[in-house]
Amino acid sequence: MGMFKDLKKLSDQGKEVQKAQGKKTGMLGMLQDLPDTLHQATEAVDDAMALQADMAKQQALLTTGTAGTATIKSFTDTGVIVNFNPQIVFDISVEVPGKPAYDAKVSAGVPAMQAPLVQPGCKVGVKVDPTDPNSIAIDWTRPQG
Repeated sequence: MGMFKDLKKLSDQGKEVQKAQGKKTGMLGMLQDLPDTLHQATEAVDDAMALQADMAKQQALLTTGTAGTATIKSFTDTGVIVNFNPQIVFDISVEVPGKPAYDAKVSAGVPAMQAPLVQPGCKVGVKVDPTDPNSIAIDWTRPQG
């Protein structure tokens, strides 16, 4: 009998939390909240698809881009974790053979093994889109030290 009392108590606590959040309880309340819940789910899927598309673009750039070197000028942790890697926004100076050096900003996930390279003044390998010099991917397989 104690188990059923505990379940009732847990159910009542859940309803109290929903009321405190301004949500209606019961089946009718859940049905009324359904459009908002679906909207939130759609936004989450859209964000995931955009992230996946960006990762595919970065991977293609690592395959086809022009190799260069970047010097980290500064960086900012975004607080976002993707595949257990922190997302960092880098201010870098990019050097590609045959072109003058230029400054750019790039966002990238930093693998844990490469974290020591994330310091101002450190150099990292990059791949640059030959048709768009602001499209840059950090090539963590080519650390420059």
